[in-house]
Amino acid sequence: MTAISALFDRLERVAIAASIIFILLMGLLMNVEVFGRTLFGRSTQISDEFAGYFFTAATLLCLVPTLRHGRFLRVEAVVNRLPMPLQVALKVVGGIVGAVMSAVLTYTTFGLAWTSWSYGTVSLQAFQVPQAIPQAVLPIGFFLLTLAFIEQTALAILGRDTADAHRDTELLQGLD
Repeated sequence: MTAISALFDRLERVAIAASIIFILLMGLLMNVEVFGRTLFGRSTQISDEFAGYFFTAATLLCLVPTLRHGRFLRVEAVVNRLPMPLQVALKVVGGIVGAVMSAVLTYTTFGLAWTSWSYGTVSLQAFQVPQAIPQAVLPIGFFLLTLAFIEQTALAILGRDTADAHRDTELLQGLD
């Protein structure tokens, strides 16, 4: 379990760094659009399309760190009052449900990206981005989330607290 957790620790750093880059690019693009329209009366014609791609990529890439550090929206008011064996059972069931749903999303979004690739679908915007490129982020993000749910389920079965297992890393220090 330690090797898998170490791999996820490295993947988290890459995913968060990529997400930061996507958010910075989104902000830069939006500012270029605003200044272009204000100063020159011209639009880039791509800002809303690419900002959506960047936002989606940043969101999906941060799903794994969000889950592993206990930052997903969780209903703990009732669960924390239950006996520990029942809490563990709910974590295992929740992890299995999360893994299955994420696997279904992985499969479905892979089909979407593959279909776009097969048909050569491009966006309707001026830049005409091949849709398989931004859609490829979807199955990657959901696949990584599937693996993270499996890890969380295994940690619950092994008796390690899944919410606190990765909370002490320096990656997200100061964000509480």
